[in-house]
Amino acid sequence: MCYLFQVLGNDSMKPAKLKLHLEMCHRKLLQKEKDYLERRLSGLKRPCLDSTGAFYKNTSNAVTASYIVAYKIAQAKKPHTVVEQLVLSCAKEMLLLVLGEEAARKLKDISVSNDTISRQINEISQNINEQVVDEIKKSPLFAIQLDESTDITLCSQLLVFARYMVEGDFKDEFLFCKTLDTITKAQDVMEIVNNFFEVHGLDWTNLVGVTTDGPSAMLGSRSGFQTLVKQHTPMVTRGNCFINREALASKRLPDQLNAVFKGLVKVVNCMKSSSLNTRLFKRFCQDMGSDFDVLLFYTSVRWLSAGNVLNRVFQLREELDLFLQAQGKEEFRNVLMQSNLEFA
Repeated sequence: MCYLFQVLGNDSMKPAKLKLHLEMCHRKLLQKEKDYLERRLSGLKRPCLDSTGAFYKNTSNAVTASYIVAYKIAQAKKPHTVVEQLVLSCAKEMLLLVLGEEAARKLKDISVSNDTISRQINEISQNINEQVVDEIKKSPLFAIQLDESTDITLCSQLLVFARYMVEGDFKDEFLFCKTLDTITKAQDVMEIVNNFFEVHGLDWTNLVGVTTDGPSAMLGSRSGFQTLVKQHTPMVTRGNCFINREALASKRLPDQLNAVFKGLVKVVNCMKSSSLNTRLFKRFCQDMGSDFDVLLFYTSVRWLSAGNVLNRVFQLREELDLFLQAQGKEEFRNVLMQSNLEFA
């Protein structure tokens, strides 16, 4: 290959043929010195790695595309291997059919392996967390909201949200999520929060509000989390989650409303206990063009369950009344009619 990237055959490597090639194709270089040609050769061997070179631009675009894919995977909550196993192959097929083989070949520069996607998601998460922490540091005041919850794997997780000011307006952001490996007492929660504040340089004196739910570990007057926070910043305002207040208030309903609610729960349980009724009611709602086609079960461990059940029954009250009438279940129809009077 000559310095102009013209491909030469193996038989052209003989000195006589190389000289002939120089005289016929590059006559302007006949008067150049040997040092000039050597500099040109060394420049071709050394790729341009700065921001102006093609290598940098191609690599930068490929890395950016890889991070965008990782971000989309995290948003969709999909397995990290789905990109390498499915998305990349589909993208190659589409580019091959629409833009040609050259465009499809460029996808080989994009790294989308399982380890790469996992690492990039962690880097994106860390970068977002750093941005939130920087905004909190610039804010004169901020408040936090905490909740300790146990997931389906019986793993206790502490979630913390922050509210602060950015350019004169309030902003709510997720701050961090940590696992409570053993005990979930207030002292353990306080240790995790305090360690996060120390690592990221957050000042307790700028904290003006803390909101939690109702357990004694959070609201205890002697050793609760809010009491421990009060020791760090005496001027902090303590609050209780309003959804928790609504859940507590719903457990002490008046007798009349409580009777209506229990009656509606019986109606829902009757409909949901039979798979045949569930399928028939779903088809019935679809034929009527309803916005919803299923009822919701009530569970006492979910704070918003009672409200969601009542709201769905109210939205499907006409469909439910007609279906119960067709089924000949007048007892449940009477319960539904009484509940409609209460809603009105």
